[in-house]
Amino acid sequence: MSDAVATAADVEVSAAASAAIARLMTQYANAIDNDELERWPHFFTIDALYQIVPRAAYDQGHPVGIWYCDNRDMLEDRVSSIREVNVYEPHVYRHVIGPTEILGVTSGVYRAQTSYIVVRTMHDGEMCVFSAGRYVDDIVLDKNNALLKKRIVVTDSSRYDTLVVIPI
Repeated sequence: MSDAVATAADVEVSAAASAAIARLMTQYANAIDNDELERWPHFFTIDALYQIVPRAAYDQGHPVGIWYCDNRDMLEDRVSSIREVNVYEPHVYRHVIGPTEILGVTSGVYRAQTSYIVVRTMHDGEMCVFSAGRYVDDIVLDKNNALLKKRIVVTDSSRYDTLVVIPI
């Protein structure tokens, strides 16, 4: 019996890799949703790329977006800024993520996409769908852990009713 899990087209991924990637997705969302933002940068490689880009810009190949960080240090700076500098109305996110589809594997890098919805709850209890879209990821395995080498958050809408302070 094989430990491979069938995903997109003819791509086969080991059960261990599939489990590591699923764990990464769950832990990533929970770190943000549970206000454990200091954990968030550690889901990325040292040389990672993180962007938030509206779908229209992504589809047209325009890399300019709402956030752009090209290494883990920049992600850590964002967390420090959130904690110490930024002034914003208190709110929290709750992610609902779909299953991750592995699109391909090249030289140990897993190309994947995962749909998400983020509900934002304000300090007064008001809730709204803040963002919906997909994560387009390059993922590498480090022993039994999966890490994001690149995450492009492709938002379905280009409209935001408030500044994106917390990572999506």
